[in-house]
Amino acid sequence: MRAIHAALVAAGAIAPLAMDDAETRAWMDCELASLVENRFFQRVDPAARGAELRAVWEPRAARDGAQLGTPHAGARYAAPYWLARGGRRVGTVALSTGARGEPLLEVSSLYVLPAHRGRGVASALLRRADGVARAHGVPGLRLTTPWAWQPAVRFYLGLRMWVAGWSDALAFVFRAGLPAHDIEIGAREAAFGVVVDGRTEHLIRASREGDRLGWVESPRMEAYRGDGADVGCLAPGTFAVALATRGYPLVRSEARWRERHRASAGGEPEGLAHKIELFEAVDRSFGFDVRTPRIPGLRYREYDDID
Repeated sequence: MRAIHAALVAAGAIAPLAMDDAETRAWMDCELASLVENRFFQRVDPAARGAELRAVWEPRAARDGAQLGTPHAGARYAAPYWLARGGRRVGTVALSTGARGEPLLEVSSLYVLPAHRGRGVASALLRRADGVARAHGVPGLRLTTPWAWQPAVRFYLGLRMWVAGWSDALAFVFRAGLPAHDIEIGAREAAFGVVVDGRTEHLIRASREGDRLGWVESPRMEAYRGDGADVGCLAPGTFAVALATRGYPLVRSEARWRERHRASAGGEPEGLAHKIELFEAVDRSFGFDVRTPRIPGLRYREYDDID
C-alpha cells in the first residue's frame, strides 16, 4: 500500500499532509465542509471560511459523532493527502496503509475544493489510483458513501463503479475481473448489462409496476450466478442502487419483502429498500437535511418503528 502511495505522490496526483497545526487544521476544515455540504446542502469554502465552519457548523454537522479529530491519529490505517493538480492543492483524500478484509486500496475523505470542481479532479484520481494499485498487485479500490449523499452516489455510478454492499453505507469498488457496467433507465423501464468485447450483454430488465418492481433476469445472468462470478453477485445490488436514485420501486413482491433482512448487507433490491428506510431515519434523527428520491412502497418510518 505504501508503494502505491509513493507512486501517486511521484506522479503529482497527491501531496503529503504536513504535521504542523495550520496545515492539519486546513485539511480538517475540508472534512467539515464536506459534511456541511452533504448534510445541509450548504456549500462553504473551507479555505476562506474555516472559522465560520468550526463555530457555526461543526456542532450541527458532527451531531452523529463524526470523527473530526486530527487525521494523523489514524495513521495505522489511513494516510491523509492533498489532492494535487498542476502543483496546486485542489482537495483532500486519504488512502489505506494496509488491507482489512478484501485486499483493496481503501479511499476516504475525498473532497474537491469548490473552485476546482467540474474539471475531472476526483475521477482522474480514482482512475489513476486504481491503475497504480493494480500495477502493484492490489486488484482495485474501494470507497464508501452514505445513501443520502446523492451527488456522490450518482458520481460513482457514473464512473461505472460497482456496488459491493450497504452494511453501514454504500460501498463502491473498482475490481479486477469486473467489466464496465451499462445502465439505461427510462421513465418506466430500465436495463442493466455489462460491456464485453465492445458490446453490451443485457443481464437484467426492470420496470415500474405501481409500487412494485418488475424484474427479469436473462439466461446470461443466470450463467454468471451459476459460475459464482463477481458479476452475478454484484449486478443486482448495483442495478438496485441506480434504480433507487431514479425513484423506482425496490420491492418485487410481498414474499421477497419478507426476506429483506437476508440482503441487509447487500445484494437484492429489497435489502436496499430496508436499509434506505433505516439510513434516512437515522439521518432525520440527527436533524440532517435528507433530500433523496422517494421510493414507492416504502413507509419511511422513524428508526424505533422499523422492524
